[in-house]
Order: sequence, then structure tokens, then C-alpha cells
Amino acid sequence: MVISHHQFPAPDHPWDNGPAIRKERMTILGSLDTRSFLPWINRHAAKLGLEQHIQHADQARIELILSGPVELIDAMEMGCSLGPINVWVEDIQRAEAVDQSV
Repeated sequence: MVISHHQFPAPDHPWDNGPAIRKERMTILGSLDTRSFLPWINRHAAKLGLEQHIQHADQARIELILSGPVELIDAMEMGCSLGPINVWVEDIQRAEAVDQSV
């Protein structure tokens, strides 16, 4: 069975509702080149099948709202911590998103 990154397999059991979907605010802090990092974030969120909306972006802080399975949000955090070569990420903070942006 072939599964694209935007689809999930049918649950094995009728009581299994598939992956838990979360909406989180991710704040990335560091020395951030937004000209390269923002397109990088967009590409990697799409590869992971996450919905995302960037709420704030400057050279020291990027805030985005992510929606998707928590395991894929974890993968996005790991990817962002490594980021493109011209970006230095010092900290990533995550919290439950309370608004409906995504």
C-alpha cells in the first residue's frame, strides 16, 4: 500500500481513531535568516503534511501555528532545531494554540 505524506492508513481496529491531531504554537528563537528559514519551514511542514501559519517573523523570533499529529509536530521541531546552515536556533518553545489560525 502506498501512502502519500498527506494521507494516513485506515485504522486497524474500529476503535482506533488514527493519530491524535493537535494545534500548537511553536516559537523559534535565535539568529534567524528569515529569507531562507521561512521557505524552509513551509517546505518541511508540507513534507510532513502539517498545516501551518506563520504569525510573526523577524531575525530573532519566528512564531507559527502548526496543526497535525503530535509525532509529526515533534519531527518538525527536530527539523527546525537543525534548520538551514545559515540559521542558529537557540531555543524552541511549544504550547497549545488557543486561537483558530490554522
